[in-house]
Amino acid sequence: MAIIFRANKGQALTYAEMDTNLGSYFYSSSVQGANLYLHYTGSANVPVNQTAHRIPLTAGQVAGTFNSVQYNEQGNLNGASDFIYSGSKVGINTTVAGLTYNLEVSGSIRASAAVLSNSDERLKDNIYPIDNALSRVSQIEGVYFDWKTGGDRQVGVIAQQVEKVLPEVVSEDNNSYLSVDYSKIVPLLIEAINEQSSNIKDLEDRISKLEK
Repeated sequence: MAIIFRANKGQALTYAEMDTNLGSYFYSSSVQGANLYLHYTGSANVPVNQTAHRIPLTAGQVAGTFNSVQYNEQGNLNGASDFIYSGSKVGINTTVAGLTYNLEVSGSIRASAAVLSNSDERLKDNIYPIDNALSRVSQIEGVYFDWKTGGDRQVGVIAQQVEKVLPEVVSEDNNSYLSVDYSKIVPLLIEAINEQSSNIKDLEDRISKLEK
């Protein structure tokens, strides 16, 4: 466990800066059990004038008005072992070893507003329509299923089927399990509808000619 004090400069304080800045607020420190205590001075110039400030050396939350979350070496938040982090990745109801994406949640996610993806044309190159969309859609089944780990009846698609016709929307995690970005299937469905509409229009024109 390493404790690093940082200033607004965004990096660790030097020993001189520790003496100048931290020393203005604390005059000593001590460790009792799993806690580090920073002892305040008695000066009236100290913004928070109390005997000590407790910082858990294990996981936990600092008691007081201004709290900051502390993590242990396993990345677990104290009292919530299902919440983990590893570098820039965060997981809920999963494990550190299982983290593949920046945010992984095993369970439902609810948002009070939209979840958005960048889609501005100015951010894109090599733009062209999805070909044979109707044929590709016909190779994907919409299915009912139950998760083997339990839960309510679900509807969805099978990733292995989608991967064969639209691999760009399928990804593989550290455990070789496949995931589907359902939102990115929408462009395929749009083009499939466009193809079907074109086919229907051609048939209507042929029927109209035959009737004449």
